[in-house]
Amino acid sequence: MMFGLIILGIVAFYMFNSSKAGGSWFINRQSQVHTPIDVLNDRFARGEINREEYLERKQELSRQ
Repeated sequence: MMFGLIILGIVAFYMFNSSKAGGSWFINRQSQVHTPIDVLNDRFARGEINREEYLERKQELSRQ
């Protein structure tokens, strides 16, 4: 019984500390850097902007 509680405590401690550090017990997340082009591509893929607006903004971003 005591051994089970110790193991449970260790597992809970690990889960709590990994989630505070930005990690997750279930999913290994990697931080991603989203460039303005990435955001633009995502918005176009979701249908938030039309093709004409996408091309205009993409051209504007490529000038910079």
